[in-house]
Amino acid sequence: MVTLPSLLSSCNPGDNMFVASGYSGDGGADVLLCKLTGNGSIETVAEVTVGDNPSYFTFSKGGLIYLVNEVDTFNMKAGGGITTLRYDKKSKSLEKISSINQGGGGPCHITVSHDGKYLITSNYGSGSVSLVKLSSEGIPEKVTDVIFYGERSHPHMTLYNPRLHTYYVSDLGLDKVHQLKLDTDLGLLMNAVVPSFSVEPGSGPRHMAIDKAGANLYLINELNSTVSVFNILSDTVNLKQIINTLPEGYGEKSFCADIHLSDNGKRIYGSNRGHNSIVTLKVRADGTLSNPAHQDCGGNWPRNFAVAGSGKCFLVANQRSNEISVVSGTSISEEAVSALPLNAPACVRFLK
Repeated sequence: MVTLPSLLSSCNPGDNMFVASGYSGDGGADVLLCKLTGNGSIETVAEVTVGDNPSYFTFSKGGLIYLVNEVDTFNMKAGGGITTLRYDKKSKSLEKISSINQGGGGPCHITVSHDGKYLITSNYGSGSVSLVKLSSEGIPEKVTDVIFYGERSHPHMTLYNPRLHTYYVSDLGLDKVHQLKLDTDLGLLMNAVVPSFSVEPGSGPRHMAIDKAGANLYLINELNSTVSVFNILSDTVNLKQIINTLPEGYGEKSFCADIHLSDNGKRIYGSNRGHNSIVTLKVRADGTLSNPAHQDCGGNWPRNFAVAGSGKCFLVANQRSNEISVVSGTSISEEAVSALPLNAPACVRFLK
């Protein structure tokens, strides 16, 4: 049996602080700064009401938090938004400092470019990717480029490969992964030599992870509940494996969401919405996956999740049960260790 002290000791990275965000509800706080306490509960340290669905976020090195506003109209213009918060480590506070329209409808993912000069958003609603220049202080300044992929397109995530200097954009609507290069001087996104590669028809590519060597790309597919493994040693990408994220014989509807690689690179974790589980897959020496095992997510509809303690602990954004759940990765219990209410949570990340 896993005790709370042993769970929390394995789960606590740094000072236990994390940020969670969700879809706006009745005007209450939709971004929380929290910490895990010694008895396994979650304590809210600070909260902010951003509004306009701050569904996903990323961090800067300078203590800024960039959130996408997943709406189709923002600041009285067509397109979604980016809201910037400042995290003060000393006072443990959050402060809203700016907002900007980023030129694409329904943004659902955001990342900082490899040089730290731009933000890149994946815009599910408008089938586009936006590039936003940052000021010298890290504040979003202006949109410098938007690439539209057509009506059927639904980009879901952008991920950087430092070895090839390539950005991958998973497109759920087109069953493709686009490959882009960033001109940091001109502020433009351009196609790689091989502009895209296709995935299994009807699979619905969603989130991605890449190993430290930049040799394998792990793509979780929303619509057919699989993980695809690709060799990415060049812009000519080759499929190595497709593996199911659900238990054998499971026949109910389920849709994958998030995926993470463990710090030591030996395991892949994914979330199953419907089956309501976190799947753990062993990474073989050649990068392929095996031995799927499942842990209850502690709620309903696990969207995004964060991993701590080498998979011994998960923070799960359970969207339909409106809670951030602390789940043991080693216990077979279906109950969460603890949970914190948040309307339709969509993203949770540790402050590291």
